[in-house]
Amino acid sequence: MTIRKNSSDPVMNHDPLLEMETSTEPADDGAGLNTTAPAVEATASAAKENVVTLGESLTIQEVAGMLETLRRSLEVGGTVMLDAGELDQVDGAGIQLLCAFVKEAVSQHIEVKWVATTEKLQSAAELLGLAEVLNLSIKQAA
Repeated sequence: MTIRKNSSDPVMNHDPLLEMETSTEPADDGAGLNTTAPAVEATASAAKENVVTLGESLTIQEVAGMLETLRRSLEVGGTVMLDAGELDQVDGAGIQLLCAFVKEAVSQHIEVKWVATTEKLQSAAELLGLAEVLNLSIKQAA
């Protein structure tokens, strides 16, 4: 275990989300497992709204594929509707990805709305102090 000498020392030496802003290639986990997006849908309607279904799990194993799906939803433009109604597992990497996505959407003047959320997503976001960043409220939990 590494102990930081003082609180101003960085926890990590790199920003894992920097790739989201600069990479055009899908991430590879080294075993070739994360080279394509998981079975998630990003659809566009006539009103330029698109829905991204987060699925049952958004952990470090799914982040690379979901990153590509979220990128595509930003390319469509309009309002992005996030459906987390079936989300049963979420970890820090998943929450970090969602925060980076919301931040990028805001910078592109794209609105992000939640179609459905779960108590697990809400709790994880609150535990990390990021519920407000993600615009999640207890009323939205399905």
